[in-house]
Amino acid sequence: MERHEKKTLSKKERQSQLFIKRINSRMVKRKLSINVCNADLFLTKIMSNTLNKNSSNSSEESKNTLTLEIFKKEYDKFQPGEFSQKPFGIIKSFAYNTYHGLMKPENEDKYLIVPHIKKPSTANVRTWPKMSLFGIFDGHGGESCAIYLKDNFLPFLLEDKNFPVDIKVSLQTTLERLETEFHKKFNFDEKNPQDVSGSCALVTLIVDNKIYVANIGDSRAILSLENGAKFRPITIDHKPNNPKEYERIIKAGGKVYIDNDDPIRDIEKVKIINNEKEFDEHLKDPEVVYRIYPCDLAVSRTIGDIKAKSKELNAVPGCISSACEIFTFDNNNSNDFIIMGCDGIYDCLSNKDLIDTAWFAVNKLGKEKKYDINKISLDMCNMIIKNSMDKLSADNLTVIIIGLEGLEKYLHNKINKEKIGNMIKENSKE
Repeated sequence: MERHEKKTLSKKERQSQLFIKRINSRMVKRKLSINVCNADLFLTKIMSNTLNKNSSNSSEESKNTLTLEIFKKEYDKFQPGEFSQKPFGIIKSFAYNTYHGLMKPENEDKYLIVPHIKKPSTANVRTWPKMSLFGIFDGHGGESCAIYLKDNFLPFLLEDKNFPVDIKVSLQTTLERLETEFHKKFNFDEKNPQDVSGSCALVTLIVDNKIYVANIGDSRAILSLENGAKFRPITIDHKPNNPKEYERIIKAGGKVYIDNDDPIRDIEKVKIINNEKEFDEHLKDPEVVYRIYPCDLAVSRTIGDIKAKSKELNAVPGCISSACEIFTFDNNNSNDFIIMGCDGIYDCLSNKDLIDTAWFAVNKLGKEKKYDINKISLDMCNMIIKNSMDKLSADNLTVIIIGLEGLEKYLHNKINKEKIGNMIKENSKE
């Protein structure tokens, strides 16, 4: 077919072209004209985030400089996030930040931070555990669903009859209710839905010494252990390139295809995966995006997304699931911190990249922050987001860091070593 003769661009090249188009459109609005001839040079400069103001005054160089000035203004919109002021239970610190990113004008990500869940007057239990809640709701197709999840998750959780006696059941029931109530509110008429937005949901609930992580979608949580010597993925991405998700989609009557950026008009215009061999063939290629046919989503579990779930709208019910997975583990003193992030982060940085970036912030910036665990946690967030921007992430970017005992002990040891070093220096002078 004709479309197979065209050169297939990599994901990075496609993002680069989109970014340049966006810059150009902004320049047009400012009644300025620009044409970036050397895209590779342009992107190299963007990734280094530097302006070469001592360069020659050639017309092409001045155009590139002008473009980079526009980019710098975009980059400068990045705002530092927020961090905790004191510990609570096993949580020694937390920090969070969210940014619309380089490619999207709006931020559809929403976050939920409740450091201390207080006992409601309606609770029928004598003892109330120490509880903290952290959530990332990565919206798509609009922000309505993500906002709904942020506003209603905790109220629904507290209203659940099993809470806080059976946490896993409460989390599952709460997420099921959110899916149901969102559709009742916005999409009571399936043929004419009021809102077609959807959202992933990643929630960490800490109850005394127990950590619960509930996940729907492709946001991710990972755990750093033993001062960064080890790390462990907590969640599993719900994407069609996950073999279990692929099998579930096929059983539901859906199909999985390879995204090649062609407009989707009919089933003949996409490369459908027909067997396990074709599925495995592309798994190791980071540039390949798997999508679900006919809804065209690259995530296989969400809340909302009426167009991808309603038979009345020609969807294949069951392809996009709202079922959550819940992961639990006990805290111990070897746990350093948890990183929660949306897929805009993980699409550009591997789990190891994230752990390395976080620990770089700890060791590089720790001394100037006087090893303040709260400020360092925020540095970790911001460095992860900026690294994602440098990798030309095309999505919104949201990160939450939850500092645990291992990180606190590491920083205390740093402080003590520095004190001992200073004492030795003083004694040697005498």
